[in-house]
Amino acid sequence: MKYFKKSEFECPCCGALPSTWFMHTIDQARGLAQIPFRINSGMRCPEHNKKVGGVKDSAHTNGEACDIQCKHPQYRFKIVNAALNCGITRIGIYGTFIHLDTDKTKPQEVIWYG
Repeated sequence: MKYFKKSEFECPCCGALPSTWFMHTIDQARGLAQIPFRINSGMRCPEHNKKVGGVKDSAHTNGEACDIQCKHPQYRFKIVNAALNCGITRIGIYGTFIHLDTDKTKPQEVIWYG
């Protein structure tokens, strides 16, 4: 990866990592966006997901999601645009972060607001 260390994606309580493919996809999106990405939350084991109040079937628990810190409207556009160009089909836009997710077991081609 060019822009990230694997440790930025790992579960804070057990060190589990998402798939290599997912990490490289986020790295590619970071390159297209041409802005820094700070990962707030990457892989979560079920215990950590419960601790942080994640939904029971969160894509974070199977290594197919991350949350990227974002507080500026222009950065939101760049992150979402880059994600779409990298094939990320599930995007959640929240006040201070953007959720990017490639979980094929969930509805595809969706953007939601939290």
